[in-house]
Amino acid sequence: MNREVIISMEEARSFLVNYHNLNQARNLKGIEGVKQCFRQMKSIQYDPLDVVGRNADLVLQARVSGYEPGMLYELLYQRHELIDGFDKEMCIYATNEFGKFKKIRAASGESAKRTMAYRGQLDALNVLDDVREHVKTYGPTGSKDISIGESRACRWGHKKLSSAALDYLYCIGELSVREKRGVQKYYDFTENVVPKVILGQEEFESDRKFLEWYIKRRVQSVGLLWNKRGGAWQGHFLSDMKMREEVLNYLVDIGELQMVLIEGIASPFYMACEDKKFFDVSLDKKYVKFLAPLDNMLWDREMIKKIFDFDYRWEVYTPVDKRKYGYYVLPVLYGNQLVARFEPEKHKKDEPFSIKNWWWENGVTITDELLEQTQHAIEDFARYLSVQCLGTYENAILKKEKL
Repeated sequence: MNREVIISMEEARSFLVNYHNLNQARNLKGIEGVKQCFRQMKSIQYDPLDVVGRNADLVLQARVSGYEPGMLYELLYQRHELIDGFDKEMCIYATNEFGKFKKIRAASGESAKRTMAYRGQLDALNVLDDVREHVKTYGPTGSKDISIGESRACRWGHKKLSSAALDYLYCIGELSVREKRGVQKYYDFTENVVPKVILGQEEFESDRKFLEWYIKRRVQSVGLLWNKRGGAWQGHFLSDMKMREEVLNYLVDIGELQMVLIEGIASPFYMACEDKKFFDVSLDKKYVKFLAPLDNMLWDREMIKKIFDFDYRWEVYTPVDKRKYGYYVLPVLYGNQLVARFEPEKHKKDEPFSIKNWWWENGVTITDELLEQTQHAIEDFARYLSVQCLGTYENAILKKEKL
């Protein structure tokens, strides 16, 4: 096996589109399609903000035909085949991996302690047994169900010590999210959520073996990834670039990863060797897909700028007068090109899907096929939201008027 391969920018874009099934090549459908996505990408980032669905739902609607948010809910809180947990940030991943994240949970617990100290909430650690007893007695518990102690030292975070204690027990893995009602979490003891055979998984034989697993796994979350500082390497244990480089190169040497050189980019990239097959998928038809702000493919914004020539920043937390585009803007993919971005109106039940603003990228040729596929994407997006689609959007998109 060649230690490195050289590909063009076009091949890199096509590989990523194939890898993430943004061309429908693997015909992923329904709940089984959702499960296949997690087997492929390992984790999907969770974000509670809901404008046109939460981030995880937006990631899945772009990849799984006929996707509906209830599918993710079923896998998370009814079947418990998926679980909420810390990875890059707060993420969703397959429950059968829960045992392997023991080190991440321990690190998250220490991080939670530092946050509580900053907020003057360390007294929450003194009520852990009271919280445990409440969950044992009453079952799945939300922060509204228990009120022990007060913390007024900081304007941020929980005001009740019991709520901070629930979060801490969740961080260390003693509690897991049993269900959600809206964004309200209901916690239960992890042994009531995760099968004992998974809880009893053997730990890694060394910290090094854990890092080899974790770094390869993070590469697979993106598909093709370089070793530069950026969003894709966020989280515990991954901040040391020299350590990452050493492990990445070792994984190349033993045949777990393939080094990839992209023409025009100096830094090498890495991909899992078993994913080479995604170079062989032909894009017979171009589809338009609307991507999530925290889509796995977009985790490293600088990498996307280099490969797709698309400069994207999520401006949710940018002051209004400093935003270039809008509050909640979604990238638009056509084939293997990012051709536009748009700002949807906040989704409201029983109201038609509406687009506030649409921006084409400079140099994009607007063809009849592109407009037709955009219309199909809008109709499918409205279906995903379970709302009406208001006829054709072609003229409004061309004129850049409010849709």
